Amino acid sequence: MALEEFYHATPIQIRFNDVDGFGHVNNTIIQEYFDIGRVHYLREAFGGELWKNDKVVLIVSIKTDFFKQTLPDDQVRVLTRVYHLGGKSLRMLQWLVKEGDAEPTATCDSVMAGYDQANQSGMLIPDDWRRAFDRMEKGRLIPGTAL
Repeated sequence: MALEEFYHATPIQIRFNDVDGFGHVNNTIIQEYFDIGRVHYLREAFGGELWKNDKVVLIVSIKTDFFKQTLPDDQVRVLTRVYHLGGKSLRMLQWLVKEGDAEPTATCDSVMAGYDQANQSGMLIPDDWRRAFDRMEKGRLIPGTAL
C-alpha cells in the first residue's frame, strides 16, 4: 500500500489536551483522529448526509496498529479508503501520516456493516451507496473483491 492509493485526506489539528504525560499524542486520541477521517469520508461520499432514512453503517470490528509517535508539533492527516465492498459490509483502511512522510505513524482497518435502524436489523449496502464508494475510490472498487 502506498500514499497514492488513497484519494481522501482529512487534515487533523493536534490540540493541547491530545498530548499525554509522555509528551506524545495518546493512542486513544489517535483513534479519535481515525473517527474524524471516517466521518469526513462518509459525508463526502453521501453528499453531506451521514445517514439517510434510518440507514447507517456501524463499526463492527476495528484493528489499530501504532508504528511511530505522533508529537504535538507534527502536521498530520488521516488518509481513508474503502478497499472491499461485500453484500452487507465494507472494509475501510486508514493511515495517520505526518506531513512529508511516506509511511504511516498508525493504521486502522475496520469492518463496517449496513444497519436499518427502523427495523433494528442488518441490511444490504444500497446500490446508491455502492456507487458513492466506487466514485470515492475512482472506479477501483470492485464489489465483493479486496483491492
